[in-house]
Amino acid sequence: MMVRLPIVLMLACALAGPALAAGTTVDRTPVGRVIRLEGDGSIVRDRIRSSLLVGSAVFTDDVIESGTAARLTVQFGDGSTLSAGPESRVVVAAYKVDATGARSSAIFSLLAGIVRAVVQKAGLGEFAVQTDTTVASARSTEWTAEVTPAGTAVLGLEGVVEVRSRATGASVDLTRLQGSDVAPGRDPTPPVTWGSARVERTLRLIGPAFR
Repeated sequence: MMVRLPIVLMLACALAGPALAAGTTVDRTPVGRVIRLEGDGSIVRDRIRSSLLVGSAVFTDDVIESGTAARLTVQFGDGSTLSAGPESRVVVAAYKVDATGARSSAIFSLLAGIVRAVVQKAGLGEFAVQTDTTVASARSTEWTAEVTPAGTAVLGLEGVVEVRSRATGASVDLTRLQGSDVAPGRDPTPPVTWGSARVERTLRLIGPAFR
């Protein structure tokens, strides 16, 4: 005897099938959580924008946005943190772990604003922040990257950060308080120790490091 499913249940199954096949957040594992939020923040996931709260889960492919005068920090599974300053947009482009659970690759796309990366276990896998012009990667433990009208500005805070032009492939290494600017289509400028005014302005925008 054929069992007739209620129409509502049949519709629910029909709608759920394509969504699950597309790999929505139901099947995802969080890669981080919001541990600091000053002001307003939001997250765009599967083209849906929602408000951020302290404790909000963060997934690969999420777009994290901070409001005017806002600051927020996301902590990832390896203990590393990424902080965003005011009016910033950053995509969690990739966050992968190996069979032991150790980070093998973490890539973030900075679309606007400024971020501060504090990397734990810098020798384990890639940890990089990329913009339209630049890739800044963790041979460092801490640095900032900012999208500016002229391109991208990177400041080393601890350890060594490699700054590479996405257009030319040329790179420079920055140590503590050294900075480099990367204009579209150009090599990174040679490392130079930033003056106190520029350093203070950068750190004031992004706020203190969270470890």
